[in-house]
Amino acid sequence: MPKPIPKNSNLKRVYIIHLLPLEYYPPITNLLNILSKDKLVKTAIFSTKNNKYRPCFQTKNIQISRTNYPGYQKNIILKFWSFFTYVFLPLWQIIVFKPHVLMYYEPHSALPAYLYKRFFNPRVKLFIHHHEYYAPEEFQDPAMRFVRFFHKLETTFLYKKAAWISQTNSHRLDFFSKDHPYVPKSILFSLANYPPLSWAKSLKKRSKIKGPIKLLYIGALSFENTYIREIVTFVRNNPNSIKLDIFSFNMHNDVLSWLQSESIENISLNAFGIPYDQIPKMASSYNVGLVLYKGHNINYQYNAPNKLFEYLVCGLDVWVPKELLGCKAYLNSQTRPFVLDVNYNNLSMANFNSIIEENSVGDNFIQYNAEDEAIKLLQQIKS
Repeated sequence: MPKPIPKNSNLKRVYIIHLLPLEYYPPITNLLNILSKDKLVKTAIFSTKNNKYRPCFQTKNIQISRTNYPGYQKNIILKFWSFFTYVFLPLWQIIVFKPHVLMYYEPHSALPAYLYKRFFNPRVKLFIHHHEYYAPEEFQDPAMRFVRFFHKLETTFLYKKAAWISQTNSHRLDFFSKDHPYVPKSILFSLANYPPLSWAKSLKKRSKIKGPIKLLYIGALSFENTYIREIVTFVRNNPNSIKLDIFSFNMHNDVLSWLQSESIENISLNAFGIPYDQIPKMASSYNVGLVLYKGHNINYQYNAPNKLFEYLVCGLDVWVPKELLGCKAYLNSQTRPFVLDVNYNNLSMANFNSIIEENSVGDNFIQYNAEDEAIKLLQQIKS
C-alpha cells in the first residue's frame, strides 16, 4: 500500500498502473529499475500476479502492489472480486499517494486512471504508454469487449487530457496519430524497448565462429504467429552445421507437444524460459539470435521487438523475418553483429555460409540502452 507523502516533499510522485503482469514485460521492469535509482522521483506501481511461475519482480525504493488478474480466474465469484480489486484498489492507492504524474500502460489499465483524472484530480499529469499498437478494428473482436470499453474512455477523454502518449517506435506512433488526429503531435513520443546499460558493459569481444552455428531463440511460441516449425525443420535437416536452443515460458500446448515428440538431437528446449537478468551471460555462448514473428498484423509488421535489441547488445547476429518492416532500419550485413532479413519459408545454408565465414570477429558494441532512452521520459516527468 503506498504511503502518504508529506506535502512539503520536493520529490515528483509517480504512480504507474500496469495491470498486465510485470514479469511478462521487460521494458516496464527496466524502467522501474531506472526510477528506483532516481532520488528526485518517488514511484509506486499497481499490477497483477503472473500465472507462468515467473519469479516475482521486485526492486528497491519502488512500492509494488498486485492483485489477481481477472482473466486467470475460473470461479465466477473470484473473477468478479478480482475485477473489483483490479479497478478500485489502485484507485484508492492513487488517492492516498497523491501523484504529480499518473502513468498507465495499455487500454487494459485505463479505467482507474480515468476515474482519478475525471473525478478526483483533474490537474494530475497523465502519461500513457503502449507496449503494442492496436488497430481500430481490433477492438471489435468479441474477446476485446472489456478492453473496447476501456479504449472508449481513452478516445473520449484520456487522450484529450494526456501530457504524454508514447509508442515503441515511430511507425506505430504514426499509425496512432492517424487513428487519433485530434491528439496534438507535441505530446506524442517514441519510447523504444532497449535492455539495461549493464548488459553492454558486461560483454567481451566476440571470437571467430567455429564449429556448428549456435542459434538462440527466446520468446513466445505458436504455430500461427511464429516460424517455429520452419526453423526447427531447417535445423533438423542440418545436424552437423547448426544447433538451436529454445527458451520459452509462453508457448501454445500444441507447440510444446510437437517439440517434445520430435526430440531432435541438435535442438534443446527449456519450457521454463530464462530469468531476464541472466540473458547476457547465457547469450554470450551463441552466434545468432532469432526473431520468429510472422507479422500477422500491423502491430507485428511494424515491430522492432525487444529481442532484436537484446540479442544485438549481447553481440549476437540477428535473423529477422522479411515481413517485419519495423526491423528494416536495423538491417546490416557489413559489420558484426549483423542483422539479416531472411525468408523463413525458404531457408538454406547457402544463404549464410559466406556471411558467417567473412568478417566473423565481432568488434562493434551496440549501445542501445534503456537508461538513455528513458531520459526524455524522466525530463517530462520532472518538468
